[in-house]
Amino acid sequence: MTKRDFFRIIIKLFGLYALILAVFSYIPSNIGYVTFQFEVITLVWIFGASALVCLIYIFLILKTDKIIDLLKIDKGFDDDRIEFGNFDTEKIFSLSIIIIAGFLIIDYLPNFLQYTYLAFKKQVSSHGLNYLEEVSFGKTTDYFNWTIAGLNILIGIVLITNYDRIAKWLTRKETKSGDKS
Repeated sequence: MTKRDFFRIIIKLFGLYALILAVFSYIPSNIGYVTFQFEVITLVWIFGASALVCLIYIFLILKTDKIIDLLKIDKGFDDDRIEFGNFDTEKIFSLSIIIIAGFLIIDYLPNFLQYTYLAFKKQVSSHGLNYLEEVSFGKTTDYFNWTIAGLNILIGIVLITNYDRIAKWLTRKETKSGDKS
């Protein structure tokens, strides 16, 4: 198996996992907003954000080669083939960093979009948040969790774009000051 084929499989699995997570977790958890107090803007936002999230994940599934080329995740390996029997420490770290970064992005993107919506609604709505949103998220916008979600997405992007350097840094050999070898 080539490294490009391997990363295609990984990205498609991330896309499928994230699509399932969005459809079965994000959408049902936000339908409560509409059932409690019907507002057209809330309904439009929920379906718009859900459609955007689903489109991003469908893009992950259908355009994996463009993602691999953009992030250059198939670069930095010694050879073009991946032999699972010959995985060294650096390759294992590289793969682990990519998987962790993908999970960070996938897990925190829906939360970030939800907190962005709540902050936007609180700023532009003359009524502020409705009762269900106040009970669920408090009277103030949750800037702490919004920031945490944004930072986790940013950390995931940094990890994915720099996985090779991080893996080399994690596997570097410690040299003693008196050892000149």
